[in-house]
Amino acid sequence: MRTATPYLAILAAATILGCGAGSSGSAVSVSSAVKAGTSKLSSVPTASGTAKLDNLYLVVKEIELEKAPTGTTGSTGSTGSTGSTGPTGSSDDDVEELEVGPYVLELTINDTDLSPVQPFIPSTVVPPGSYKGIEFEIHRVRSTEKLNIQTTQGGVSLQGLSIVLEGTCTPAPTTPPTTPAPAPRPFAVTSTMEVEVEYEAPFEVVMDAQSNVTLAFDASTWLAGPNGTTLDPCANDPEVNAKIMANVKASLKAFGDDDCDGKEDHD
Repeated sequence: MRTATPYLAILAAATILGCGAGSSGSAVSVSSAVKAGTSKLSSVPTASGTAKLDNLYLVVKEIELEKAPTGTTGSTGSTGSTGSTGPTGSSDDDVEELEVGPYVLELTINDTDLSPVQPFIPSTVVPPGSYKGIEFEIHRVRSTEKLNIQTTQGGVSLQGLSIVLEGTCTPAPTTPPTTPAPAPRPFAVTSTMEVEVEYEAPFEVVMDAQSNVTLAFDASTWLAGPNGTTLDPCANDPEVNAKIMANVKASLKAFGDDDCDGKEDHD
């Protein structure tokens, strides 16, 4: 697995017996935290002025845990060789599907140090056992589905959307300067894309024990355009906005984070 980025990352943690949980049993919860690095997302120069990234909203529908293969060993042949191992493919019986929503994860973007990882989805009981991976589904909200957050802080309705990136734009100063100076105005980049995020590494769910997987977004790449250019969310250009959302999706990664500090665990 890749190591955690040194730049600002948005973190959503899928926690087996959630971070800091005190209840007994094996459970899955989802948490969030913000990590800041050298990038200043509060002031990003663009072609039309300066952009400030404020909030990211993700709609998470379900979490799936895939059980580790349990193929059986074949019988010993006449020459003493061991038979082939049984099937390792997954089936419906090999997946623990956890319906958790849809539930909206609201992440605040800032330039501070790592804030504590906080649970945002109530714990769901998971049978103890060996699992080969975990999968999250970020999906578009259907008209029949209810959400814990109906609109963003900027007033954008989340119905029909899966990801929303909000911020403010400050126009570039004019020459000669105008009075009063141009006021910041809000922007929102939205998407209906559905994303399946997989963490393919074995882990154990043990009664009264804690295991954690963190989903991390490297926000320093979201406005990165070709050849060192900066994508401008203030332009409200559908093609540019699609590239920003593609960057958001591409920046997502998963890693083991049993101590819930937002950093990848190492042996």
